[in-house]
Amino acid sequence: MIRKVSTFAAALLAGAALVAPVGAQSLRIGTSEDLDTLDPAQGRTLGGRQVFAALCDKLLDLDENAGIIPRLATSHETSADGLSVTLKLRGGVVFHDGTKFDAAAVKFNLERALTIPESARKGDIRAIERVDVVDEMTAKLVLKEPFAPLLAQLTDRAGMMISPRAAAAVDAKTFGNNPVCSGPFKFVERVVQDRVVVERFRDYWNKDAIHFDRITYLPVPDATVRLNNLFSGQLDLVEQIGTADLKRVRDDQRFRVSSITGLNHFHMVFNVGNGSGAENPFAKNAKLRQAFDLGVDREIINRVVFGGEFVPGNQLVSPLSPYYSKAHPVPKRDVAKAKQLVAESGVASPTLTTLVINGPAFIQVAQVVQSMLGEVGIKMNVQPMEANTAVAQAGTGNFQGFLAFWSGRPDPDGNTYPYLGCNGSQNYGKYCNKQVEELLNSAGRVSSVAERAQLYAKATELWMQDMPTVPLYHWKWFFAHKSGLAGFKPIPDGLMRVEGVKLQ
Repeated sequence: MIRKVSTFAAALLAGAALVAPVGAQSLRIGTSEDLDTLDPAQGRTLGGRQVFAALCDKLLDLDENAGIIPRLATSHETSADGLSVTLKLRGGVVFHDGTKFDAAAVKFNLERALTIPESARKGDIRAIERVDVVDEMTAKLVLKEPFAPLLAQLTDRAGMMISPRAAAAVDAKTFGNNPVCSGPFKFVERVVQDRVVVERFRDYWNKDAIHFDRITYLPVPDATVRLNNLFSGQLDLVEQIGTADLKRVRDDQRFRVSSITGLNHFHMVFNVGNGSGAENPFAKNAKLRQAFDLGVDREIINRVVFGGEFVPGNQLVSPLSPYYSKAHPVPKRDVAKAKQLVAESGVASPTLTTLVINGPAFIQVAQVVQSMLGEVGIKMNVQPMEANTAVAQAGTGNFQGFLAFWSGRPDPDGNTYPYLGCNGSQNYGKYCNKQVEELLNSAGRVSSVAERAQLYAKATELWMQDMPTVPLYHWKWFFAHKSGLAGFKPIPDGLMRVEGVKLQ
């Protein structure tokens, strides 16, 4: 859905400004999509993660170089055998309902993420066997096997802490509509497809770094409309501005562009085994999926849609990553070979119906891909859909192909296992190759970059034969904000932190 900030929301913001106490500040953030749930254990969307950045503190966090830094855990120590991780916790932290944060809360959160049926975090922390309460402020994570990605996973939703008392009192769906966390802001309201409002939590442990009394998140899928709302004064900060609009912002002294290279990827996901949607030629024939891979020109997509600002890619990690398999470089488009693969498939006039998130850039990418595939004998039907609806539909298996994006994680496991692991949280197509599964798990057991890279390379060799997904590019995060917004620092995961940020 493409829209401007609603009249109602604008009136709400204006009214809030009239009644706000002297010195109070409100921040209005334009996001690229609405969220699915406000429970970090269940969440699957970037829209949710943006709100969580203010709502739910994590055990660990990332710095500007994607390095792991303390948060609710002030230190961590991994045992010599790699089978346990001990976390020392920050004192003086309370949840928004007044419940104390301690080791028992860590145990509740991590074990809840591993056990509730609705959890999307099971694959993220799959190595945890149990959590022991060593003392009030010390938690010990006991692992089934060494798991190098664990600390990186705790810098995101798997490490976000919610109130045990609040979560235990209601079912998961109810909690997802009325969350209780421990971040600098607490939940006020959500109007689906319109806004999420949070207000300052006065008992926050780092309250001196918070300079806003209220934040309103407004989902605006169209990047140009988001930017226009910034220019008109309805928003203060927007994410993911379009590359075609960069010059416009840079030339206007009222605004600033902040950018950073991300950890993300955009790709085609094929339904190879999830319900009735897998009853299609592309699910049953790897040659057609390989023809898709060779039938697209990633460089042209980058130039035509993104002005050459992004990085073409063919793996779930960037070509700049030490875990990128150099044995499989980004392929040049090969129309003749793609046509040959289509012919070898034995499928006459193959057709692929593809879900696409209804945003202008995504639609444009889909149209370019659609045109390219037409030249190799593949018809692609484009089915635009609101982001949360698309994710929900893909999750039920009601799709053939899904042009989707992943905002990225600092450890390669967080970019590969969700899509290629048999129990991956984003494995919409239910791809499951036991050899790939074992290689991904083996890569998690070792800490050496060289050893892990070899294991990921072997996994790449296998999944590229199966081709359950076709990565297309990796993007940079571009944020635009008022020039008077001081202290904003982009982080490679693309989440907008609010600590230290103020309007001058």
